Amino acid sequence: MSFGIGLSGLNAARQDLDVISNNIANSNTVGFKGSRTEFADLYASSVGGSASKGTGVQLANTAQQFSQGDRINTENSLDMMITGNGYFVVDQNGEKSFTRAGYFALDAEKNVVNNQGLNLQGYAADATGNILPGTLADLKIAQSELPATATTNVVGAANLDSRNTVPSVGTFNPSDPNSYNSTMAFNVYDSQGNPHTLSMYFVKDATPNQWTANFQFDNATINDAGGTPIGSQTITFDSSGQLLSGGTFNIGIPEATNASLVGVADMTMNLDLGSFSQLGSDFTVNKATQDGFPPGQLTGLEVSKEGVLKALYSNGQSSVQGQIVLAAFPNDNGLIPSGDSLWSASFASGSPLLGAAGKGSMGNLQSAALEQSNVDLSRELVRLIEAQRNYQANAKTIETSSSLTQTLMQII
Repeated sequence: MSFGIGLSGLNAARQDLDVISNNIANSNTVGFKGSRTEFADLYASSVGGSASKGTGVQLANTAQQFSQGDRINTENSLDMMITGNGYFVVDQNGEKSFTRAGYFALDAEKNVVNNQGLNLQGYAADATGNILPGTLADLKIAQSELPATATTNVVGAANLDSRNTVPSVGTFNPSDPNSYNSTMAFNVYDSQGNPHTLSMYFVKDATPNQWTANFQFDNATINDAGGTPIGSQTITFDSSGQLLSGGTFNIGIPEATNASLVGVADMTMNLDLGSFSQLGSDFTVNKATQDGFPPGQLTGLEVSKEGVLKALYSNGQSSVQGQIVLAAFPNDNGLIPSGDSLWSASFASGSPLLGAAGKGSMGNLQSAALEQSNVDLSRELVRLIEAQRNYQANAKTIETSSSLTQTLMQII
């Protein structure tokens, strides 16, 4: 009997050494979760169950430990770390796997894939950047080049100095600073993304609290569809210097009558000057924005803590490409390790619960970071010594039993 007990101890110690060795070997594997061996004793009952005696040990379970690993900072925005609960979902030919290893990059088709080439799963986005929840899809960068958008809205905010006097030159001339009091300009874009300059020249009128805004497009007079010059509007303030009328204009610039727009679509811009004031202080421009932009090339990617994936372009714009989806399980220990830092769902783990990062029980995402293995190397080395001694002790048990058996044989 003692031979069997010692043999079971040797086998248990060997299995313990296997688990510890695997932990040590993967101490630098990103997203790896260490395991521990859980043993149970063996008992044999006599006939009738009136007495029992120990018959050795058996491996009851090898349980993975899903504690959080430390953070490693990287320079790749698609390297991602989950802080808290959840797993990345990856797909290969319709088969879903789950991982904590956040190595991701773009393949030749601009799909987001891990270092085994499996597609990262998430919610897609429509052409306007709205997330389409409900169905998992392969995340990819749909636009490697962002087309130009013509300017349609222009917003300006400034203070016109109420201390100014009527210009000495009565006829407005953009080349003569004595014919206007102040000027500001907007950079705007046509339908092909070509830059243009919309200039505004402010002339104080003889009528109190009244100004004339003169518009120029690329330093030239704006003409209407018939070729007639346009572009002069009146702005009026109340006695407190707040805008009273003339804060919103619609400027139409036909291609056919304006030389700098040849070959592009007519431009129509809504000009909002609703935040203008007329106070007794220097002329200052507080805001000059517009919504057009030139074409742009993909320059980088950005991932928010909620998993929203954005493409960044050389024209300063960004475009939402989708949202990363995480999976959680009722029982993490029921997941089946399948190698390559992947797990598969099982009956014991329960079905995956899908959701966006930061929602409910899901952890947050950290971009340009990876999760280290949660293996404590110092502790594993101590466990290695303990397993080695355990193995030696059980070997000693067998050796002692062998010695006693030889002694008995000599007596016979």
